[in-house]
Amino acid sequence: MELGICVRDLPAAEVARVGHLAEEQGYGYVFVPDVRGGMGDPSGRLGGRDAFVSLGALFEATSVVQGAVGVAAVPFHLPATLALTAATLTEQSEGRFLLGVGISHRESTERHGIPFPDRPVAATREWVQELRRRSEGGLAFGGGFPILVGALGDRMVGLGAAEADGVVLNWLTPEHAAATVKRVRDAAGATGRRGFCVLYARLSPADTVRADAVGYDALANYHEHFVRQGLADPEAIVARTCLSAEDPGAARAQLDAYAEAGVDVLCLYPHGFDEVERARLLTALAS
Repeated sequence: MELGICVRDLPAAEVARVGHLAEEQGYGYVFVPDVRGGMGDPSGRLGGRDAFVSLGALFEATSVVQGAVGVAAVPFHLPATLALTAATLTEQSEGRFLLGVGISHRESTERHGIPFPDRPVAATREWVQELRRRSEGGLAFGGGFPILVGALGDRMVGLGAAEADGVVLNWLTPEHAAATVKRVRDAAGATGRRGFCVLYARLSPADTVRADAVGYDALANYHEHFVRQGLADPEAIVARTCLSAEDPGAARAQLDAYAEAGVDVLCLYPHGFDEVERARLLTALAS
């Protein structure tokens, strides 16, 4: 299992420094979520920095680490413009870019006046097919970028495994990670693919990670995701799916459990720290 880093809504220059740290410490990937679906704060001001711009800064500051948008909320994009942006970053990085796509959440899209598809899996399939067509010969430059699908339920997992290059997973216990990886491998193997599995694991202060768990549990699709795993409350969600930021030994044991589950890349997600503390934690766990 390789380690990656996931950071969200940081200044582009800071994302570039995360990329530099990743290369120094042996992390293979930096994932930056597309947070435009959650833009705004209680005052109504816009927020949510652009993940694609941030990755452009990262690629300029690095030479080895791979960078991914994980994941682009497709209802907020157009297929052709998303393909062109992916091609530009693939060209700039000399092949180090990965494009994650996901259908977002009904609550997020409707808050911005954008309709949520009645058939989310079918809509995601159309996106994947169009992006693959562009990547495999429908672009004048920068093609060949891998496409990953942000997946929770079995049908979306199967789509990412069989029709894309793999999946981006989130908030999973080691036991359910193992079962999901097996489903991905089986579905991908039937089409001659391997099925690349990326999993985010939060590494945050106790109050921050609990607030994140509460927020995700308020989304219908994530609530169902937690219920399927027997996670009945935010405390259980945090205890079973997140890494301990206070106990490095426990965090390493959790890393071992995800490695045994067969995850290809475990992205440590250190949300809620300042830059110095984030670097300290990532350096400690890199060894």
